[in-house]
Amino acid sequence: MERLNLRQLEIFSAVVDAGSFTAAAEKLYLAQSTVSDNVRALEELLHLKLFHRESKRRLTLTLEGKRVYRYAQDILGRCSALLLDVAVDSALELTLGASTVPAQSLLPGYMARFARENPACRCTLLCGDSAAVQQMLLNGDIHLGFVGSADDRQDLIYEPIAEDRLVLITPNTPRFAALKTQGVLGRELFREPFLFRERGSGTQKVIDNYLSEIRLDPQVIHTVAYVSDPTVLQRLVAEGTGVSILSALAVQEAVAAGQLLQFELDETPVRRSIYMARRRKSSMSAPARTFAELVRKQAKASV
Repeated sequence: MERLNLRQLEIFSAVVDAGSFTAAAEKLYLAQSTVSDNVRALEELLHLKLFHRESKRRLTLTLEGKRVYRYAQDILGRCSALLLDVAVDSALELTLGASTVPAQSLLPGYMARFARENPACRCTLLCGDSAAVQQMLLNGDIHLGFVGSADDRQDLIYEPIAEDRLVLITPNTPRFAALKTQGVLGRELFREPFLFRERGSGTQKVIDNYLSEIRLDPQVIHTVAYVSDPTVLQRLVAEGTGVSILSALAVQEAVAAGQLLQFELDETPVRRSIYMARRRKSSMSAPARTFAELVRKQAKASV
């Protein structure tokens, strides 16, 4: 079944407003035949005669035509209002995605400053592991992503915005305090019961790479649990469930509060970058560009 379309209503309304097919065609930059064909198609679809064709130069609406014109004006007006409303709303919306460490350690500061400088803009923050955030970008669910690892993807652009390092954390007990005083490194504590982050997290990818570099088979580690939430993981370590490797940014408050002890993994710190990511073949909205520039400025200032 043939359906009514907005273009027919637009052309019909233009003919009414202009007073003739010729004038409407000039206004719309269309061939007169195109204008005539669309009006004829609308009449056939509605089974109505819309115009009294008194002459080639002047048209008047039939009673039915006047009724259709009122409907057309209402429909086209609502469509324009919808487009304007969506455009304005989209211009004031910013959706971000972040993996755990940047979400907890970096985004609060970025978002607070952005909110102060752009009070009319609404921000949404979606959280997941690094793999999930990258998928959000590819799906078009977020404007910008913040992750702890950069995959080899040609469709995403990664910008390093912060430096982090991985450390081994233990409960704050006399035994571990004595080991820390002795200068023991984290890599010397792999015989302890271990808790790891979940697969897919940027932290866990760096851990896996490090274990591969030192040629330590993960299978020989006594793994107690995999935990997706680093806050819960820290609580488990503090309770004596085992030790773990986490981001120094993520554990700095618990270490400062004396809840945990922190050991460098190796003589050379195991470092990693935090990245801001975006789609390569996608133009950024104005709020996204503003937010990205704010992040770059803060990253430059912290160097």
